[in-house]
Amino acid sequence: MSSKIFLPGLNGIRAIAALAVLISHINNRMEYFGLPKKELLDLAGYGVTMFFTLSGFLITFLLLKELEKTGDVAIKKFYMRRVLRIWPLYYLYLLMVIFLEGFSTIQWPILFYLLMIPNFKNSFNGIISTVVGTKTTSFMVGHYWSLGVEEQFYAFWPWIVKRGKYLLQILVLFPVFYVALKLALRVFHAPYNILVFVNYTRFGCLAIGALGAYIYFHHREKIAFLNHRAIEILAWLFFGVVALNKFHLTSIIDHEIVSVFTLIIIFNQVNNQRKIISLENKVFDYLGKISFGLYVYNPLVIYLMSLLYMKLTLVNQWYTIPMIYVFVTLAVIAIAHLSYNFYEKPFLKLKTSFTTIHSASSRADLVE
Repeated sequence: MSSKIFLPGLNGIRAIAALAVLISHINNRMEYFGLPKKELLDLAGYGVTMFFTLSGFLITFLLLKELEKTGDVAIKKFYMRRVLRIWPLYYLYLLMVIFLEGFSTIQWPILFYLLMIPNFKNSFNGIISTVVGTKTTSFMVGHYWSLGVEEQFYAFWPWIVKRGKYLLQILVLFPVFYVALKLALRVFHAPYNILVFVNYTRFGCLAIGALGAYIYFHHREKIAFLNHRAIEILAWLFFGVVALNKFHLTSIIDHEIVSVFTLIIIFNQVNNQRKIISLENKVFDYLGKISFGLYVYNPLVIYLMSLLYMKLTLVNQWYTIPMIYVFVTLAVIAIAHLSYNFYEKPFLKLKTSFTTIHSASSRADLVE
């Protein structure tokens, strides 16, 4: 019998989040296909928020398991696992963009991406461009801001969990403080770039996921009411509104609200034997497995597919836009599949040398 920890349905949530970002990016780049430009759907930002919430939940849950088992958190091993999961694909894709566009196009801002602080670049782009006299960095790495946020969160989070003392209080106060900070910045008319930076750097959403992990780990019985059929239906209806690009309450707490509803979905997937919608199926499971590649490669694949489209000089018909969505999505899935199986897997296997608590992202991994 496998000793790996397995939490069902999490790959399904990853798949939904990755597809939300992909669909929004395709929608926003229709002009590459010679069609009218469309908006960047809120799905992109909310999909990333789902990723953040899930990451905060899973990372914290595994750290709590390690603390329970060994009485400590092996910080060096934690960072080696993060390096082996994130860095190989992160830097490979960055090199691909540099090769495609050349240093002359990317110029000095590439340092923000090399140092994994692209959220600083996105937030202060106007100031940076004025100071150093450079062009805006390519859209092909614009989505890297979220990877920078995660890496920055990981820089301090295991230390907080490791100390253990007052962890619950910190987990409760952290997102509250973050929302209060955003409110204060608005009230006191902080510079626009500061507002953008705080909105990008969604540590509050990661902390909400971490709080969910703590409650699930220590007080699972107290959240049983969230498995009620009515609450699960409400959560899915909420994400239906999000999918229709119709959710917007106030930018101060929009993403935190999405995080809370993401937690409800997580709790129902991992802790509800009678859930209405199960994300534990082969398609979502595999898309979740390769979701990192789906997220990283999609801007480049959209661009290359648009070149192919223009090369073929296809005539615009009623089915043109649906065709673009379908073929670009399939192309991104194919590239992510190849990347996962022939490039990322060797690095993922190395992670076992630095793993104290072994986990499986899918049922298939339990028998590997």
